Amino acid sequence: MLTKSILIFASLLFACASDDGSPSSNVTPPMTPSAPLPQTSGTFAARYIVPVPAELADAAIYPVDHVDWEVAAGAVNLHYDLPEGLVGGLVPVSLSGPLAAGDTMIEVAGDNATGVCVATDSTVTCREEFFGLGALPLSMAVVTERAALEYSGPAADRQAVAGLFDTDPIGFVEIDLDSPVLDDHGTDN
Repeated sequence: MLTKSILIFASLLFACASDDGSPSSNVTPPMTPSAPLPQTSGTFAARYIVPVPAELADAAIYPVDHVDWEVAAGAVNLHYDLPEGLVGGLVPVSLSGPLAAGDTMIEVAGDNATGVCVATDSTVTCREEFFGLGALPLSMAVVTERAALEYSGPAADRQAVAGLFDTDPIGFVEIDLDSPVLDDHGTDN
């Protein structure tokens, strides 16, 4: 198991190397763990990042209203919806995996994705690879409408990111542990 984790970590470091400024570079968040993953449940604000060429980097960052990080019985369950501005409709994500005290990196899996999550002081970042989502976006009109509300650049940039995600559905959810949100019952988690 340790060898598998080392190989996953090494491949993440290689795949997620920082942008070198060239037009064909992918812009991705760092995946280097530096703190233990949270051992308590909570609901947090987040953002979703799609690895794209540098010229589309600003268009590839989407707000996520809330991500549920649920910890119970030595496991974590992660629940959120992919951004409508990316997928053009409702696409829920549910991933789970084992979580032990002190873990800084874990593997998660669900019905439509697999991933790896790492922690820094105030952020949990999960790199996810999706499968079986069908043709995306569900509605390019919704992508365009959301672009007008959430993005200051041209809607064509967001449309291009949606097209790239359809052909290569890989993304990162960055959970801001310093930004808890109210749950459905009106209390802080």
